[in-house]
Amino acid sequence: MSIVSFKQFAVLALIASATTLVYSAPAEAARAMVTRNANVHVNPNADSRIVNRLFRGDRVTVIRCGSAGRWCRVDPRRGRDGWVRSRNLDRIPGSGARRGGVCFYGERGRICLGR
Repeated sequence: MSIVSFKQFAVLALIASATTLVYSAPAEAARAMVTRNANVHVNPNADSRIVNRLFRGDRVTVIRCGSAGRWCRVDPRRGRDGWVRSRNLDRIPGSGARRGGVCFYGERGRICLGR
């Protein structure tokens, strides 16, 4: 391997590892409540494999939401994490109307949750 290609490889590896750290850290995570029973999918797609089931009233940590705000990656208190349709989520009653880093379209319209 020449020095130039080794340097290119090192730079790409550094960028890839930094990107992984950014996406794995839930910097925008917020708590939410499930408003109706919902499937948790491995990908933000209704046709993807179902890996968990959430029930009305369950509380989850919303890790992040897709750019369109229609799917959110959640970490439930029990079972596997994955993607759920955002229309099945809402802010926890009594948590106030804080604005924050996680925004999605919930059952009652656009919702932004604080950290």
